[in-house]
Amino acid sequence: VELRRRGYKVGIMDADITGPSIPKAFGLDGICEAAPLGGILPKETQTGIEVMSVNLLLEDVTSPVVWRGPVIAGTVKQFWTDVVWGDLDCMLIDCPPGTGDVPLTIFQSIPLDGIIVVTSPQDLVSMIVAKAVNMAKLMNIPIVGIVENMSYVKCPDCGKEFSVFGGGSDDIAKELNIDLLGKMPIDISLTRMVDNGCIEHFSEDYLNKAVEKLENLNK
Repeated sequence: VELRRRGYKVGIMDADITGPSIPKAFGLDGICEAAPLGGILPKETQTGIEVMSVNLLLEDVTSPVVWRGPVIAGTVKQFWTDVVWGDLDCMLIDCPPGTGDVPLTIFQSIPLDGIIVVTSPQDLVSMIVAKAVNMAKLMNIPIVGIVENMSYVKCPDCGKEFSVFGGGSDDIAKELNIDLLGKMPIDISLTRMVDNGCIEHFSEDYLNKAVEKLENLNK
């Protein structure tokens, strides 16, 4: 959303095949149309972000996608090869958590400028972050940085911040020598925007450092 607000042409590939949430966040529904010369046209959000997700190919968005790994991997590849993406400045690929079939397929099949690892503040998660980082290093994928989700809750009355999950990603970022690009709080207004399909109204600056890092990737 922030990249688009800065004038970039943005696409989002929802590669979380069994838990697709991107269309809901942007208020998108219906089935994607076929392109005149073959392939699939992505849906476009109100501000012009192009989106492809398995939930934009299903008649009923609550239908479970009960597919084995090779089929899921093949679908992710088709989202890259068979979708008629526009002339984009930036494509964001939303992966499911972990180091399974989907990220492995993406790392091997799609030319990436880098990955952003999304984490949460518990000490337990630092081990999972290290796995993702080491997987990327093993496959020579650049690591842009870490974004911490559910970092804190801000009291609406006094403004004090409470780190309800304790810990923090500062230490793991320092340990792995990776930039910490932003901390997303537990924000009720943000939750409502996602639930109501109007995430494009998001206007906080939590992710400005991440966006600036992305802007400078190819400079």
